Amino acid sequence: MKKIIFLRNLFLLAGIIAGSVAWVAPRPKIFLLGDSISIHYGPHLKKFLDSVADLEQKKAETIQGKEFSRNGGDSRRVLAYLTAKTKEPDFHPDYLLLNCGLHDIGRDTLTKELQVPPDEYRKNLESIIGLVQKKKIAIIWITITPVVDSIHNTRTKLKLRYAADLDQYNQIAMDVCKHYGISTIDLHDFTSKLGTQAYLDNVHYKEDTRLLQASYIAGAVNAIINNNIPAK
Repeated sequence: MKKIIFLRNLFLLAGIIAGSVAWVAPRPKIFLLGDSISIHYGPHLKKFLDSVADLEQKKAETIQGKEFSRNGGDSRRVLAYLTAKTKEPDFHPDYLLLNCGLHDIGRDTLTKELQVPPDEYRKNLESIIGLVQKKKIAIIWITITPVVDSIHNTRTKLKLRYAADLDQYNQIAMDVCKHYGISTIDLHDFTSKLGTQAYLDNVHYKEDTRLLQASYIAGAVNAIINNNIPAK
């Protein structure tokens, strides 16, 4: 009888050990939402993060009768999108990798008015954070990539953009993120060090630069996920 009990306990222990060996922690799910810059580096980022997380990139879709393009656009459009998206019960990534601002700082070529004024930009970011945090999704903010006035405003006639505006909006975003305890990745600082030869046109980047941006972001995201070092 003792032998039977011993064998039964042995088999039970073996089952527990086998089960613990087979169990693997679920991979973090990341949702990438941003402007055309993120659309370009997104596929590379997905590959770089493949071993540590599942990355899904925003796509064109219709939610509650409203159409949304792949491009996140300005903070108004991001807020409208997330207002609709967060109502979907199956939308629940672990992390939202987020950026907006490049469209916000666009100035009308005639009136010179900003697309989204600074005060509204701040309020939109605060509303976005409130929506996402209510859903218990962690936000990782990516700063706006650089604008070089002499390059941008001589290569396009659609919108004017200025580095001074961009710096102001990046600072607004950083202040908001600090207030709400949001992790940040300074893609602006990283990209600015790559020089003006990195530009493909007025504001977008060549393929090798997109690859470098993705590699930098992947390293920062991995550090945040594993709580190794704070992002900057």
